[in-house]
Amino acid sequence: MDDETLLQELDRRCPSTRDHAAWKELAPLLDGLEKIGRSGSHALVKVDGDRTDAGVYTVAVSGGRLGETFFRKDGTHLPLLLREAIAFYVTHAN
Repeated sequence: MDDETLLQELDRRCPSTRDHAAWKELAPLLDGLEKIGRSGSHALVKVDGDRTDAGVYTVAVSGGRLGETFFRKDGTHLPLLLREAIAFYVTHAN
C-alpha cells in the first residue's frame, strides 16, 4: 500500500479536524529532535489520545550528552513543548 492510500485509509478510520499544514510547520522543530537523537541522546514525542486531561502530548529528551539530567513535559501545545525540549538540550548538554 502506498503512503497516500495508507493515509486515506487512516483518515477514514480515524477522522481528524486538524489541519495537516500545522504539522508541516513543525518540521524544523522535529528536525531539531532528530539532531538531538543523532548526537547520542534520546528524543521522544508521544501523542496520547486516551488522556482525559488536556495533556495530549509528551516530549522527552534524555541520555547521551545530558548525562543524568533529562527533560519530560506534558501539554497541549506541541510547538511550545518542542521548543522547550530543544532549549533544555542546548542549555544542559555537555
